Amino acid sequence: MDFKGKQIAIDMYNCLEEIISDNKKVEELLQKAAEVYKIGAYSVCYNIDENGEYSFSVPCKRGHMNLHVYPALGFAAIDIFTCKDDAEPENLAAFLKKTFSPDKSKITFLQRGDFGSQSDMKPRRRSQIKTMHRAKSAGNQLLKIVMKPKSD
Repeated sequence: MDFKGKQIAIDMYNCLEEIISDNKKVEELLQKAAEVYKIGAYSVCYNIDENGEYSFSVPCKRGHMNLHVYPALGFAAIDIFTCKDDAEPENLAAFLKKTFSPDKSKITFLQRGDFGSQSDMKPRRRSQIKTMHRAKSAGNQLLKIVMKPKSD
């Protein structure tokens, strides 16, 4: 049996408020993305709690997609797993990242089902920080240095 699974986990920080604050818009977005990127979604199920946080679970033909959104924090996390050869999880991940437009994101890729190679056992990670976020962080660090009291 030949098994080739791909799993992608994305943490997105400071997402567009107009996207993550509207769970109906996010549901439509997930349905459209599942169709365009050929993951074979059966349905979209969601849960919303009293704090406004919500999650979606999308069972697929051979895999799944789960999204957890925390609008008050501007944070969204998505896991995509598929083992269909014609699925496009990398393109789906890029589409979702572009749509949520986070200031910072962390993407982890896993190749699932590699039964013999140790090199694929460790996930690859990429982090991206938008230029404005980087400038704010550098400014805050500089202020801490400048405002630090002098010791005798």
